Amino acid sequence: MILNIMQINEFEIPSITLWALAWIFLLIGIFSVVVLILYTKYGRELSMKLTVLSIVFSSVFLGFATHFFLTSIGV
Repeated sequence: MILNIMQINEFEIPSITLWALAWIFLLIGIFSVVVLILYTKYGRELSMKLTVLSIVFSSVFLGFATHFFLTSIGV
């Protein structure tokens, strides 16, 4: 049964809008993670606001990017 669900019967073209938004959100999310890593490694003073904002932005944008990628391929 699970193989019948995963089987794609028709060729579907992914939505260009979803595909573009997924790539944009993925790049913003990766950039936020890099900022968080660099700030925690080389930051002089501990700023809780920047840390929380980086975690929130990276998780939201990476989550939406994953959602849009899965939606565009029809999962």
